Amino acid sequence: MSTIIKLKRTTTASAVPTTGDLEDGEIAVNVTDKKVFVRNGGDIVTIANFNNSNTDLTSIGSNVLPSTTEIYDLGSTSKRWRSLYLAGNTIDLAGATISSDGTGTISISATGATLPLNSNVQISGAVTKNIALAGVDGSPVQSVPFYTNAGGLVSYNTKLDFKADPEKIVANFTLNNGSQLGYEQGNTLFFF
Repeated sequence: MSTIIKLKRTTTASAVPTTGDLEDGEIAVNVTDKKVFVRNGGDIVTIANFNNSNTDLTSIGSNVLPSTTEIYDLGSTSKRWRSLYLAGNTIDLAGATISSDGTGTISISATGATLPLNSNVQISGAVTKNIALAGVDGSPVQSVPFYTNAGGLVSYNTKLDFKADPEKIVANFTLNNGSQLGYEQGNTLFFF
């Protein structure tokens, strides 16, 4: 004759046992919700949660950590997760970080990366510069602030777009002292 073991159980939807209901290590089942609970010291932990729709992994009340570092993967090349939604603003990849302020979009494809307008590149320390923009013909351009004495030398009047890799720049400017500023050939822009 077999022995029947009955765990503490309920059929009340959303019912969760309390520490007063279970002894340390004792298991309880919510049959309606298809959840299994265990008392672990002063906490009730959900150890199983079956969801018929298989669309949500719910009721995680603590960090999800592997038992050994750098051994296990989340998904595989043939079994991938679809989307990742995070509330934090940083992803840490082996010490290198990707941060976001919640705005902007970066798209990566086989043909390259598309960055938001006015994206920066870090030069050194906290110093950043705008990445070269693309002109109407697709070639990189450098947007340079243009100041005039008439407009005041504190704020620029406009920005001029120059090819970032020009073959020739032709310009004739008359400076305030009457001298002429000509053009430079090659990959050098202007000297002031």
